[in-house]
Amino acid sequence: MEYDLPSDFDIIVVGTGMVESIVSAAASRIGKRVLHIDSNSYYGGLWASFNLDSISKIPEGNRSQPVVENKENEIVYPVGNDVFDLRIHSQKWHIPESNPEKDVDESDSAVAQEEHEWTQEKLLKISRKFNIDLAPKLHFAKGDFVELLISSNIARYSEFRSVSRILTWLNGSLEIVPCSRSDVFSSNRVSVIEKRMLMKLLTSCVDGDENEFKGYEGKTFQSYLKDRKLTENLIHYVLYAIAMCTDDTLCLEGVEKTKRFLGSLGRFGKTPFLYSMYGSGEITQAFCR
Repeated sequence: MEYDLPSDFDIIVVGTGMVESIVSAAASRIGKRVLHIDSNSYYGGLWASFNLDSISKIPEGNRSQPVVENKENEIVYPVGNDVFDLRIHSQKWHIPESNPEKDVDESDSAVAQEEHEWTQEKLLKISRKFNIDLAPKLHFAKGDFVELLISSNIARYSEFRSVSRILTWLNGSLEIVPCSRSDVFSSNRVSVIEKRMLMKLLTSCVDGDENEFKGYEGKTFQSYLKDRKLTENLIHYVLYAIAMCTDDTLCLEGVEKTKRFLGSLGRFGKTPFLYSMYGSGEITQAFCR
C-alpha cells in the first residue's frame, strides 16, 4: 500500500540533536508542518548513544557515504559539516581478546577469578546491556529540563532512573557523599560534631538569609566555608561534591549551586540526579516521537 507523502512544509529541520529535536517537537505541537530529517542512521547527533558494537562501526560508516551522479550528469556529494562530523580517530583495547588456555584448576577461587577477568570476547557478548553516550548527562530532579519533559508529556516516551549514590575521591579512596539528612547522620565518615556543622551549613544555604552571606559578595565560596570553621573533609564534600564548584567559585554562586542540589533531593530518590535509562540519545528520540 502506497502512502501520499506531503510535499509542502512550514519548517524543515536537519539533524536530530537535542536542539533540533526540541525545535521540531515545539513547531509540530503548535500545528506547523515539519519535515525532520537526518543524514545519519542514528538519532541524537552529538547526543547520540551507542552500544559497543555500533560505535565501533562509526568510522567505516562515515567513510562509506556514496557520491551519486544523477540524470543531469551532476555529481551529488553528501552534505557534511566538519563541526558535527562524528569520527573515531583511534581506538585501542586494554584487555586481551580472550582468556588464554590455562592448566585446569577447578577450585572455587580459580573459577571466581576467571569470571571476573574481562576480555574483548566477553565484553562484545554483552555490548547491548550498556550504552556509551557521546554526551553523558545527569539531570536535576527539580531542574528546568525535567520540568520541561513533564509539562510537555515527553517524559512518557522515555524512562529514567535515580542515581543511587554520589561518590567523591577523598583521602586516597572513593567515599560516599552524605547528601540528605538521613545520609549525614548515618555516615560513619564524619564525626558527630561534623554532622551538626554540616547540617547547620546546609540549612543556612537553603534558607537563604541574606545577612548570613553579607560581606562575601566578592569572596570565594571556599573562604566562606573556612570561615564557618568546617573541617577539610566537610569542605571537600560541600565544595566539590554537593555544590560542584572550584576553588575560585564566588560565594553567592556556590550557595545557589548548593541550594539547587538540595532542592532536588528526595523527589525521585536519595540523590538529586536522574539519568536516562537507555542513554542521552533516548531523550532526543522522545522529542522526535
